[in-house]
Amino acid sequence: MKFFKNNSVFASLALSLMTAFYVLLTWEVGVSLIVHLEKYLPISKFSTSWWQVILLISYGLFLGYLAEKFSVKRLLNFIVPFVILWAITCFIAAQFFSVNLFFLRVTLISFLTIFAVHLKKLWTIDSKLTDTLVELASESHALEVRSTDVRVESSLKLLEKIFPLSEAVVFRTNTDGELMPVGRARNDSNDNSGSLSERQLSWREGISLCEKALANNKTVVNSDHSSAHVALPLIYDGVTVGVLLLKIHQSFDFADQYLLESLCEQVARNFQRKELREKNLNKFWWNFLSTHSAENRVGTTSLIKSLMKEQSFSALASSYLKEAHAIAYLDGTLAYLNRQMRHLAKIKSGQIVELDLFELLDNFKTDLFNEPTLAIKRVLQTSDKFSGELYYPEANKTLDLQLSLVKVPSDDASIHETNVPMKPACFLVTIRDISERKENERLRSDMASLMSHELRTPITSIQGFTELVLGDENMSAYSREFLEIIHSETQRLSKMLTTFLSVSNLEQSDKKEIAKTPVKLDTIVHEAVGDMQTAAKRKRIRLIEQVNSPIPPIAADKGLIQRAVSHLIDNAIKYSPERTSIIISTVLEADFLRVVVEDRGYGIPFGEKEKIWQKFYRVAREGQDKEGESTGLGLSLVKEIIEQHDGEVGVESEIGQGSKFSFKLPRL
Repeated sequence: MKFFKNNSVFASLALSLMTAFYVLLTWEVGVSLIVHLEKYLPISKFSTSWWQVILLISYGLFLGYLAEKFSVKRLLNFIVPFVILWAITCFIAAQFFSVNLFFLRVTLISFLTIFAVHLKKLWTIDSKLTDTLVELASESHALEVRSTDVRVESSLKLLEKIFPLSEAVVFRTNTDGELMPVGRARNDSNDNSGSLSERQLSWREGISLCEKALANNKTVVNSDHSSAHVALPLIYDGVTVGVLLLKIHQSFDFADQYLLESLCEQVARNFQRKELREKNLNKFWWNFLSTHSAENRVGTTSLIKSLMKEQSFSALASSYLKEAHAIAYLDGTLAYLNRQMRHLAKIKSGQIVELDLFELLDNFKTDLFNEPTLAIKRVLQTSDKFSGELYYPEANKTLDLQLSLVKVPSDDASIHETNVPMKPACFLVTIRDISERKENERLRSDMASLMSHELRTPITSIQGFTELVLGDENMSAYSREFLEIIHSETQRLSKMLTTFLSVSNLEQSDKKEIAKTPVKLDTIVHEAVGDMQTAAKRKRIRLIEQVNSPIPPIAADKGLIQRAVSHLIDNAIKYSPERTSIIISTVLEADFLRVVVEDRGYGIPFGEKEKIWQKFYRVAREGQDKEGESTGLGLSLVKEIIEQHDGEVGVESEIGQGSKFSFKLPRL
């Protein structure tokens, strides 16, 4: 049968051939029976010659091909007039020319062939529908993770946590309508309370309560001041599949009834899915004529419907998050907006169907984020997440916007699998109000700047006075040594404050405050190398500049980029032994320009490669003098400068083999 599904035209031609043979054979048998009816003789020779048989079979095959390619309605518009015209032609041929044109056989072949091929097409469609339902049911089963029995046990555990239960029993109804216990939870401390007859009486009362709940399809409660018996029918989609019996050690609070009924609805869904999955949807080829099979398919659609309802809970749950979320299909149609997104975009629920992703993002335009279409294009082309801060001065509000491309596994893979090919499915827009966080960052940065400026004044005074005192030639060598230490430390502290202020200013500033102009990166590197030659010569280190020309320009702040290059070279000089070389390269790549500073220094331990970009972090080395120590801010400043230019920093290093620091910036 699978062969006929995959070769529809061949199947139609085979059916046409069989139909034509059937009509011809039936005709000849009928004629022979009429002729030899009295003698009960076997069939005589056929009344149709072989060439006539070939013509009729060819006609049947041609008609079968047409029936496969066109619908019945369209084909009958031609066949019915043809049969009428053929009847007239046959009548004229028989009356005036004594020629038999086989009207009845042609008519039977015409309509039976169309009918047979149409039945085949219905069977094919029904088979595909059944296969699709089975596939959907199996795929949705993978989403459940847990089996029905495990979920029943989990429900009973939940009830034990909420209520002071004496007993909880889940019953299923069998085909005869009898109650069958399938899950039970008991409080061990009350297992032996009362005599055997009392427990049996309590059990019969519980069963009676359950039967009453099933008969009325309503919750039944027997409660007093000290205990309560509650029976809740397990109903979903109008079908009752069982009942839940609870015995509680206190009076029943009717405010809990809605919670219990919702839990029972969930348990009923689980039971229905288990029952529907046990039914066979694809057993016989004639299932498309079976009402039982059709009922099973309807049940499977109910199974899929219940699973879709459960899956929709994840989207509804996003309404309880602080962030604003929106989901849009790849064609831009909005699938879902939570309440926070509707509030931020000032959209009413009835307007969602009228908007698309582009119109939604238009509600968040700013001076920087003024073309949302470019952000969508970038996300589609690169599959990378787009992030941006949106500032609205009139409301003094800052929003963090993220636009992501959601990817899902291929159709034959589960969403729980990893390391499988993924394909784009939809867009996810997430917006957070970070106004309070930005204000706190601004206050912290202002405080740091204020403290740094306040510290600079006494440090400058100390430097000036130590320089004056050091000018005294009559000072003892002992005093001069201490004054030189004070002077060196104040210089180091002043440098640290300058770098710290630079980092704070960069963090506080917005990207729009950076004056980007077309600059030549190789020229910037050459100037930075020239500025660092003096420091390199003091340690007898050779600076080697390598440029792969021609180098196209980039959009950048020349002063900041030169500062980043100088910090990397200074860092390499500081942590390289004497009489070594440092290579500074400018490399042209496909979409970026890369600057690499390679030294033959001490190297960085593997576990500290990411930490060195943090503020105030310094790699501890034995034997390093105070003068050679770093402030721990240089690399942090480099990282901040490069990221403000939409670039990336990197490092490769091995202990004792040197380090290779680099950064890349996008080309114009």
